[in-house]
Amino acid sequence: MKKVLSVAFLALLAVSAPSYAAVAKGNGEVGFDYGQMSYDSDTNLDSSDNLSLRGGYFMTDLFQIEGQYSTADSNTEVAPGFDVKASTDVIMVNGVFNFMPKKDINPFVLVGVGQADVSVDDGIDSISDSGTAYQIAAGSRFFFGKSKRAAFRLDVSMINQDTFEESQTNTTFAGGFTFKLGK
Repeated sequence: MKKVLSVAFLALLAVSAPSYAAVAKGNGEVGFDYGQMSYDSDTNLDSSDNLSLRGGYFMTDLFQIEGQYSTADSNTEVAPGFDVKASTDVIMVNGVFNFMPKKDINPFVLVGVGQADVSVDDGIDSISDSGTAYQIAAGSRFFFGKSKRAAFRLDVSMINQDTFEESQTNTTFAGGFTFKLGK
């Protein structure tokens, strides 16, 4: 599934016509982030790498609707020779508020809702669960190049997910790239 989404994302980039404008009504954006997820301390899971794919549409110069898929896998040694593997996949719909949309540095905040799918395997037993996920985040895009078609994106997010009849809050620090689509 992850490979299919990655290939689909790259195909979208290849056939899309990047815009020469910064953040603006009617434009779109696609991007990816790579970061570090810190799991809720109650889970006793080690931090793990996190990959996110994003796509969005600017309803106005300030407001954007964004879809996001994130995945993270943790491999934690809980005792000598005894590992627990956890996989977390999250699909979100985010509302993004952009500050200073016509500038080279574009800070933003976002809130989102979606679904978290978590599976845990301790080598003996495997369990999985799905539940509602909520997200808040803040970050900034740093546009570069002559036409300002691409930006480096940094953000920190907190995702609260309701799985296994508990609520956990995972924090992610990520950096990536975003590419403008549109007019």
